[in-house]
Amino acid sequence: MMTVLMSLLGFLITIAVLVAFHEFGHFWVARRLGVKVLTYSLGFGKALWSTRRGPDAIEYRIAMLPLGGYVKMLDEREGPVDPSEVHRAFNRQPVWKRFLIVLAGPVANLLLALVLWMMMFMVGVQGVLPKAGVLAPTSLLAQSGVRDGDVITRVGNQAIHSLADLRLAVLEGGVDSAKVPIAFEHHGAVSAGVLNLSELKPLAGNPKDASRDVLKAIGFVLWSPPGDAIIHALLPNSPAALAGLKKGDIITQINGASYRDPWALIDRVEQSAGVPVKLTIKRGANVAEIDVTPKAETQKLANGEMKTLGRMGAQLGLAPAAIEQAKRDGVQLLVLDQYGPLTALSMAFQRSWSMTTLTFSVFGGLLTGQASLSNLSGPVAIAEFAGQSLIIGFSTFLGFLALVSLSLAIMNLLPVPLLDGGHLVMYVIEAIRGKPAEAAMEAFATKIGLIFLVSLMAVAFYNDISRLLH
Repeated sequence: MMTVLMSLLGFLITIAVLVAFHEFGHFWVARRLGVKVLTYSLGFGKALWSTRRGPDAIEYRIAMLPLGGYVKMLDEREGPVDPSEVHRAFNRQPVWKRFLIVLAGPVANLLLALVLWMMMFMVGVQGVLPKAGVLAPTSLLAQSGVRDGDVITRVGNQAIHSLADLRLAVLEGGVDSAKVPIAFEHHGAVSAGVLNLSELKPLAGNPKDASRDVLKAIGFVLWSPPGDAIIHALLPNSPAALAGLKKGDIITQINGASYRDPWALIDRVEQSAGVPVKLTIKRGANVAEIDVTPKAETQKLANGEMKTLGRMGAQLGLAPAAIEQAKRDGVQLLVLDQYGPLTALSMAFQRSWSMTTLTFSVFGGLLTGQASLSNLSGPVAIAEFAGQSLIIGFSTFLGFLALVSLSLAIMNLLPVPLLDGGHLVMYVIEAIRGKPAEAAMEAFATKIGLIFLVSLMAVAFYNDISRLLH
């Protein structure tokens, strides 16, 4: 219940902030250029609250449907205009003024994204050190030269400080199907290799594809201090639960042999699909042996191949004794990066550029069929991620807001009728021709834009519901 409430709260904050800034861009520039504004609305439909302010008695309102907003300006195409105010009507403005007024909305979101990312870097970014554990010899990371205990410091042209940085760098390289240089450090010694992402298509497939987890697709395994695994939770009617395993059990051996860490245990279980394994467990002061037969599940790998893995339905973690020993040894896997204003601003520009190029790469992939429509997300996904980022912390939520604000700006700049980008294209055509487009042409373009947007939203809602069901 708490997660649902946080998702709802996060969604409302996200929509309110991003829509308010987007519409304020239109509002502010329109008034500066002499256009009369009638209404500034957050949301659509019936007004929940409204007031009028200023010499023009502008209506400021909050409406019932929080899925957008609008700025209504004086316009002869929408009703009669007093002759004394015709010069303030939007439709009477020269094309360059109308162009700037429409462009101001996406620009406001771009500027907001920069400010939010700058704040995030100044507050501090909590992350996980990209230190690799024991990798499968056939994994892309192992083939690039990364070994147990190596800390990945650079992928391509991007410095890597956390797993979030690594995920973004791999996503960009995967979309471009590139072979990128990779640097990693072990006890102060820096090594380099080449990470081959030419066969990695992290944006293809359906929501259940393992390839969507790009870190798993390259074979990344988080380093863990040596130690036994403890069972944190069990899935109902899972092989582990049916065999008699319980929460709090510490697994000391598998098939009579010890293992390095929980990741190594999971790897052994995955290799035992449908084959019984004997687990030696410690439950309080008692030691017992329990036979478990991992359930066989088929997954698609990054290269498109299908592989059968064993699952016993238990959530594992590092046993408390191993955690305490790691603390005594000074092991630290969490990092907190904080930066001064100038550095934070520079990093905000870098992050904006990286996310912009990645977004356009995805759009290109959608048009060419290299990326799947399953990557589109709608309001449900936004609410889900907003709630998760709120729970994680303020800095994470700032980064989420920045990402959605940038996405909103890019989306609105697409040359699609009904979006800001579609209007901008019409104004460019008008400037070239010396006169507005014919009414029939505008009506036809509007219908095409409406069909496109409705189809896009339908796909996004379908993906949201499919992800929830899965």
